[in-house]
Amino acid sequence: MLFNSLHFLIFFPIVWIAYQYAGKNKSLLLLLASFYFYMAWNYYFILLLLFSIVIDYYASISISKLELNDPKRKVYLILSLVVNLGFLAYFKYTNFLLGIWNDLNLFPFKFSEYSIILPVGISFYTFQSMSYTIDVYRNVIPARQSFLEFSLYVSFFPQLVAGPIVRAGTFFRDLENRLDVDLNVIRISFAQILLGFTKKIVFADNLAICVDQSFANPSLLGGIDTWIAVMAFMWQIYFDFSGYTDIAMGVARLFGFQFDSNFYFPFNVTSISEHWSRWHISFTSWIRDYIYIPLGGSRGSEWMICRNIFITFLFGGVWHGAAYHYVAWGIWHSFMLITERQYARTKIREILNTKGGFLYSLSCGIFTIFCIGLGLPLFRADSLPSAYIMLNKMLSFQLLFSDPIKNYGYLKLVVLLFITGQIFEKYKMKKMMENNRSFTIFILVNFILLLCFSVSEAKNFIYFAF
Repeated sequence: MLFNSLHFLIFFPIVWIAYQYAGKNKSLLLLLASFYFYMAWNYYFILLLLFSIVIDYYASISISKLELNDPKRKVYLILSLVVNLGFLAYFKYTNFLLGIWNDLNLFPFKFSEYSIILPVGISFYTFQSMSYTIDVYRNVIPARQSFLEFSLYVSFFPQLVAGPIVRAGTFFRDLENRLDVDLNVIRISFAQILLGFTKKIVFADNLAICVDQSFANPSLLGGIDTWIAVMAFMWQIYFDFSGYTDIAMGVARLFGFQFDSNFYFPFNVTSISEHWSRWHISFTSWIRDYIYIPLGGSRGSEWMICRNIFITFLFGGVWHGAAYHYVAWGIWHSFMLITERQYARTKIREILNTKGGFLYSLSCGIFTIFCIGLGLPLFRADSLPSAYIMLNKMLSFQLLFSDPIKNYGYLKLVVLLFITGQIFEKYKMKKMMENNRSFTIFILVNFILLLCFSVSEAKNFIYFAF
């Protein structure tokens, strides 16, 4: 079920109204609604979700009953990891791994591609469920005794299929002590949901027109048009994903749950590390806590730290997609982070950071966007050869002045988005809600944008594919 569908616009108010009268059965109602939400996409895959829930519930309960030094604890943890990662590997990476085998050409026989449907949301709910079992194993949180409550944690519909990845401590805190939902909360939540729809339907889906056409035919683009397409995609994926997150957070808050922010103006930055501290925060913190730190984190020799960064973001690339260009995108970001780390240790960086002032900060911001942009063809292109065509045009500066600009309107929009991004970070949405006048203007502007600039055909959210 898409958030931006008539189905959801009917489903959500019915569930919310029923929730007000559910009494002690609120959790059961939300669980049944979440199962229906997921089955609206493909009802067969609810069995996969249920199996994952049962295994992780059993593993965590079993771990909690054993002494901390009992080796059987690790057996149950491994059971959870093998089942979850096994499902993820089969549905998401089977054809990719078989393709690598075929490309290596070490043996005379080759595998055919299998027709495997990727269950929507599997990368998100798998990671969320695994983090719970790992935290129980680490004795960070107690195992939840209620199967119903644990099932709701894994399958809660606002964040089930595209995040954010909610930690168990956050979810169960609000489950035990539901936050009040008064008129002011309803007002702010409604505004956040409306903003999410505006981001998705007005901005992301309109930018998708330029992006889809450009990435489908990269050889037809000039240098400037390639950069326009890349910058348009950068804003498209931000509006698409942060729009989904806004809707998810607003809907969850109306049921008494407060999710942590998943985005914080990720392009108003002066370094790649700052970008990752503001982009898909729930995923970045997940790979930090469950991959980077267990590998050794920032402890040990410089070589070991760089190795840990490389492995972590290589994993991040593979998590996003089963293709060589996602691997390359992960490697590119690990390279940028390692390079930034080495630069941060130099004397010149210390001097410029102290005396560079606004000009140095501006230069860092432009260079950061340039580096992020160079990685985006690796993320969005259909293949590495297509990404190479775009990168070649982006870095061949003689093309910048030899080809007429076709997407001039999108160029103006992208520039405007960078400017408004700075303004919104300064004033933030909460400040816009401080009085009735600003709130009314905010609502009217969003409704006008939705009425005048909505794309008629509903498009999937980009992160549904991950």
